[in-house]
Amino acid sequence: MVCAMPAYTVLRIAKLKSWGAIGGAGEHNARKRETPNADPERLRNNRSVIGAPGLDLAHAVRERIGEQTIRKNAVLAVEGILSASPEYFRPGNAQEYGAYEPDRLEDWVEASKTWLTQKYGDRVVSAVLHLDEATPHIQFVLVPLDDTGKLNCRALFGGTRHTLSELQTDYAKAVAHLGIQRGLEGSRAKHKDVSKFYALTQSGRAPGLPEPASVALPEMPGKLARISDSKLQDYALATADNAAKAQRELAEPVVQTLARENAMLKKQSEDLRLANSALSLERDLLQIEADKVRGVDPCEVLTRMYGGQECPDSKPNYKSRKFELPDGAKIGVTGSLWVDNSTGRGGKGAINLTMYLSGYGQKDFKLAVRDLAEALGERETAMCLAADLARQAPRRAFKITEAVVREPFRMPEAVERTWQRARHYLCEVRKIPARIVDWAHEKGLVFSDGRANCVFARDKESGVFKRGTGDRPFKQTLGQGGLPFVLPGADDKVFVTEAPIDALSLKAMVPESTILATGGNMPPERLKPYLEGKSVFVAQDNDVAGDQQARCIAREVPTAQRFLPKEGKDWNELLRLNAERQMAAEKVKKLAPAEGRIRTRGLSL
Repeated sequence: MVCAMPAYTVLRIAKLKSWGAIGGAGEHNARKRETPNADPERLRNNRSVIGAPGLDLAHAVRERIGEQTIRKNAVLAVEGILSASPEYFRPGNAQEYGAYEPDRLEDWVEASKTWLTQKYGDRVVSAVLHLDEATPHIQFVLVPLDDTGKLNCRALFGGTRHTLSELQTDYAKAVAHLGIQRGLEGSRAKHKDVSKFYALTQSGRAPGLPEPASVALPEMPGKLARISDSKLQDYALATADNAAKAQRELAEPVVQTLARENAMLKKQSEDLRLANSALSLERDLLQIEADKVRGVDPCEVLTRMYGGQECPDSKPNYKSRKFELPDGAKIGVTGSLWVDNSTGRGGKGAINLTMYLSGYGQKDFKLAVRDLAEALGERETAMCLAADLARQAPRRAFKITEAVVREPFRMPEAVERTWQRARHYLCEVRKIPARIVDWAHEKGLVFSDGRANCVFARDKESGVFKRGTGDRPFKQTLGQGGLPFVLPGADDKVFVTEAPIDALSLKAMVPESTILATGGNMPPERLKPYLEGKSVFVAQDNDVAGDQQARCIAREVPTAQRFLPKEGKDWNELLRLNAERQMAAEKVKKLAPAEGRIRTRGLSL
C-alpha cells in the first residue's frame, strides 16, 4: 500500500556575478534559448508575474543598480526558484507530467507573489511563471540592494547555510495556509543523491513514452537541475521498503537518463567551445582595431574629440605643441608623447590620451578604442566586426557569445559646475531661448560633462550626442544602436530633425509638439514606435542628405509630410537669423528719436 505524500515547498537561489549570466538568465526565462525540459506546445501558457513581458533583464538590472560604483567581485543579481512538490498541484496524480489544477495554481501564484513583494519590494525586477515543464514554478530575479541602496548580497542572504534555511522557513509560512509545508530542518540527507532522482523525473522525454513513477520539479536557476532541501528531506525519510522499490522501478530509466545527460553535456561543451572561439576572435579584432587608432596624432584627439585649441605660442610645424581645452587644462604634445601641464600626468599615444581625458580606467580600454574609431571616422569598431563574424557561427553559439560580450552603455556623468558654460553656448551662441534650455536641463535631457561639452541624452539611456562648446566645436555620437533624442510634447504632432540643437530650436517654435533628433541617418524601424498614430513632419536639413533621410522615413510612414525652414539650411540657422533681425530692430528703435520730441527751427532770411 502506497501512502499519500504531503506537499512541500521548493526554494532555491543562485548568484549572478556577470552581465553575461544575467543575459543568459533572461533568455532562459523568456524561452529565447533552447530549454530541454520544456514542452514547446505549452510555451504559450507561461506568463510574467512581476515585470513586463519580454523585459530586457540586463537593462532592468543596470537601471535598478543605478550609477553606483560596482565592485569587481560584486553579485549583480540573484536568481531564484519558487515551487511546491507535485502533490499540491495535482493531488492524487503526482506522476502526470505537466498537469495541475487551475484553482490551486492561482492560489499558490498569488501567495508566492505576495511573499516576494513584501519581502524584497522593488528589488524584484522579474518573476516568470513557467507552466511548460513538469511542475509549475516561478523563476525570479532580484537586485540585492541593502537598506542604503548599495549592492550587498550578504546583507540580504548572508553567507551561511543557516540564513538560507531561515529563508525557506519564511517562505513556507507564506504558503502554509494552502497546505504546503516545510521539510524537516537539519536533515542529513545528501543533496547529490536526490539530484540524480530529480534528473530522472525532470529530464525531457519523447512524446508517448510513459512517465517514471516519480515527481518532477523545476530546473535549478542558472545551473543543472537540482531539487529543494524540503523535497530532499521528504525522500530521505522514506522507508527502506519504498526506497528499495523505487530503486528497482528506476533502474532502467537511470541508464536512459545518464545517456541524455551525457548528450546534453556534450552539446553544452560544444557550445562553450564555439563561444570561446568567438570571444578569442573578438579579442583579436579589438587588437587590430586598437592598432589602427593607436597611431592617431594626439593633436587630432585634442582638437576633434575634446574641442582643444592650439595656444598662441604654438604652431603645427613646431616639434612640441601646446593645446588648451575648454575646461582650462593645458596639454603639451611631442610626437606621440603627451603631458597635462595642469596636473603633471602624461603618457604615450592616442588611446592613453583618450582614456585620461574621458576618465576611463584600464578596464575601459575597449571604450576608448570605440570612442576614437567613432570620432575620427573609422567605419567599423571592433565590437561591430566581432558581432558580424560571430553571426557566421551557429545561432546558439552566437547567442551565448552575445550575452557574454555585450557591455551596457554607460551614461556620462553630469557635472553641474560646467553647466553655465554649456548653457551660455546654447543660449548666447546658438540663440536657443533660455526657457527651452532650462526646461530640457531640468528633465535631464541636456547637461554638461567635466569638459563643459553639451551632452544630449538619447531615449532610455541608449547613448548620447555630444557637442563641444569651444571656438571649434566637435560632434560625437556614443552608443551602439541608440534611440533618438526626444523632446516630449502634449499634442499628436511629431517632428523629426537631425541634430539635437535643431530639435531645441524647433521646440521654441512648436512648443506643444514632440521633437526627435536622429543625429543624421537612423534606421526607420527605430523611429516607428515614436511615429505610430501621430501626425509626422519630416524636418531634416534643407539639403541633399536631409532629403535622402526624409525619403527613408516616408517609405515607412507614407503619411509623413516634409517640413522645411523658410530660410537657411536648418532650424537653428533660421532661429539665429530671426534673433539677428530682432536685435537689429531693437538697435534701430533705440537710435531713433522718441515720437513727439522732433522739433524744427525756423530760419529768418
